[in-house]
Amino acid sequence: MARSHIIVTTNDLISDSGSVLWSFVKGEQLEFPVVINFITDATAGYIFEAVIVEAKNVANQEYSDKPVDVEPGGDETTLTVRLPSVIGTWSAPTAYNAEDVVLYSLLYYKLLSGAGYISAVTPDLDANWELTTLNKVYIQFPSTIAATWTQSPNVDVPVYGFFELRVTEPTNPIFVQTWKPVRGLVEVLFSPTDLVP
Repeated sequence: MARSHIIVTTNDLISDSGSVLWSFVKGEQLEFPVVINFITDATAGYIFEAVIVEAKNVANQEYSDKPVDVEPGGDETTLTVRLPSVIGTWSAPTAYNAEDVVLYSLLYYKLLSGAGYISAVTPDLDANWELTTLNKVYIQFPSTIAATWTQSPNVDVPVYGFFELRVTEPTNPIFVQTWKPVRGLVEVLFSPTDLVP
């Protein structure tokens, strides 16, 4: 049987759907959900790490020109990755808070809002609950992104950082695996309110 030449790649054994672009106005503080498709329960001891590294932005860089290097000695930001807060099996007399996740009829539901919420209506019929999964994590981007970067965004020119999420399995008797399922750029845009005290 003839074999392919080593430099003629025909199969991508590890593939992804592409890099992401997170876009923020300087000073925004937001949280985004990310579904990790290759696991079923993010609360099962997995280690999640999310970081932003300052890119080598230049003064008056063209809007279409994205940096391709890391800023030497630049800012490195570790982001918080929030996991689902699984409370247990739903029970009518129990008080629940926003973002609590409960198991009901073999499905998971998340409370959308409220504090000390009590209802006898089951989560599948209560509009205050939404269907969710345990393989969803929440990445928190603080308002201080780009606050100490070498370059600040101009009115028409953003600045960039490099983003990556790393997931490491808790234990594996054979070989502990680490994945990097989300990578890309963080774009920070000019903000008038950032300039006004």
